[in-house]
Amino acid sequence: MSNACSEAAARPPVKTRPVKTRYDGMMLFLHWSVALLILVAFAIAQGRGLVPRGPERTALMDVHRSLGVLVLALVALRMVWRAVSPPPPMPADTAPLLLLAAKAGHFALYALMIAVPLAGVAMTQAHGHPVAFFGLFALPTLVAENHGFGDTLEKLHELLGTAIIVLAGLHAGAALIHHYVLKDGTLSRMLPWGNR
Repeated sequence: MSNACSEAAARPPVKTRPVKTRYDGMMLFLHWSVALLILVAFAIAQGRGLVPRGPERTALMDVHRSLGVLVLALVALRMVWRAVSPPPPMPADTAPLLLLAAKAGHFALYALMIAVPLAGVAMTQAHGHPVAFFGLFALPTLVAENHGFGDTLEKLHELLGTAIIVLAGLHAGAALIHHYVLKDGTLSRMLPWGNR
């Protein structure tokens, strides 16, 4: 018995990983980059009427489309990174209904971050135009030219684009409620300057 106790005492303690309380640097970069790109792309779409039709508006909308493609690429990377480096758990005392709402909100945001750019690319191609990524290369054609279908996709793209802004606003509002009302540290997990 004493021999077993001395062996146990001689073994170094097993190191356990500390529980993650914040998102890592890569996820912070992806989250805030995608948020900024979506806001800029939305602002361009809303402000395009201020630019007269012609080469300037075409160039502006090329930037809008390129930002959408970049969002799509970063969201794909974000999904892979999320699988490799899972997010920190919600605070232990989070109500089950809030957990469900958070999961549903995140699922809807991811779905829209994929659907909005895809609808935009398909719409542009259905209207007979290529989609070039910042003039570097053209995306493969996903949809054959079909102006009627392009018009339908345009309405869908605008509807989903508005939905993502509304949902992102609700997401930000929920984060502020967590921070100022519930005071549970949820927002600081995603702020670049939060507690480390």
